[in-house]
Amino acid sequence: MRRYASATEYLFAAEATIHDVVEHQRRALKRRVDELGTAVLSRSVEELTSELVEAFRLEIPELKMAKITQLPNEEIEIDVSHDPRRAFFDDGPYYVRGSMIRIAIPFSGDPGLFKYPASQFNSPIPGEVQDKEIVLLHTGENPDSAQVQRDFDNRLTLIQQTLSMISGPAGQWNNQLTDFARTHIEQRHDELSRNQNLLLSYPLSTSLRRAATPEEVSGHGERPLNTSPVCDLFLSHAHEDKESIARPLYKALTAAGLTVWFDEAVLKMGDSLRSKIDEGLVRCRYGVVILSPRFLAKQWPQRELDGLVAKETASGQKAILPIWHELNRETLIQYSPTLADRLAGRSEQGIASLVKMILDVVT
Repeated sequence: MRRYASATEYLFAAEATIHDVVEHQRRALKRRVDELGTAVLSRSVEELTSELVEAFRLEIPELKMAKITQLPNEEIEIDVSHDPRRAFFDDGPYYVRGSMIRIAIPFSGDPGLFKYPASQFNSPIPGEVQDKEIVLLHTGENPDSAQVQRDFDNRLTLIQQTLSMISGPAGQWNNQLTDFARTHIEQRHDELSRNQNLLLSYPLSTSLRRAATPEEVSGHGERPLNTSPVCDLFLSHAHEDKESIARPLYKALTAAGLTVWFDEAVLKMGDSLRSKIDEGLVRCRYGVVILSPRFLAKQWPQRELDGLVAKETASGQKAILPIWHELNRETLIQYSPTLADRLAGRSEQGIASLVKMILDVVT
């Protein structure tokens, strides 16, 4: 028998509402279009629109009421020291034997949306999300089955009502999503086209050099063209994954004879981060991308990935070698369905296995 911790989990308890979620999706989509860079010019509007709709659509949860099950009852000890009907000489705790009764309700849709109420006036509902199920529990010293049934039925009704209320703003966003995405892609396409096609009266150079960044400009003269040798791999990762996988993989790859662009091995004090990354992306034949929840949440790694996508699109050849690290398919699909479909290595396979997979492609 275990002692039950009385802290209760709640659904729809976040300070943000579904309206805040919709606004977040709106801003995130516009940011994603901006970060696509020149890839907007090399891919069709319809293809990009389809990807963005898949990534930013809100999947409203739907309870599968016909598949509710009761989980095994559990005998527990309940702290009753704060029960006003009991008299104690101190604060306790005082435990009595009781029961925990639970039911599980399967659902479809995005489990994250159970966090957000329809408005700030909605009350949180006791319950918690476990994988693809909502679990409701009732504890009591001598629970009555009819009372427990009423409690669960009342909470289920409130959950259904709240889902119905959030489905309005979420559904409206889903209905607008295709046109919203297409409009911003077309606007970005027009901006890039105008910039690239702006011609003066001077002869057009065939040089591929790019403009120097402010950090590279010394105040006089031009930055010389990059004459650095070609590198085998660009290792893209989130800083938080450096110790667990990025650094060990870098050491193993270099030990196998490959040349690898790795930030801490390349960057020196005073270097321009952006220019060095651009240089690495241009020089390297392939990009090993360590995809993790930390990677998907950060801006710089995503910019590196966008650069590799643009390189792959321009050349028509494979350039991205993905590795999943502490990441599941469902999470990656939310970020990029096309990236989730690629054959990838997994960190749990071990460094030696990953190096062999990479060598099979590169050599």
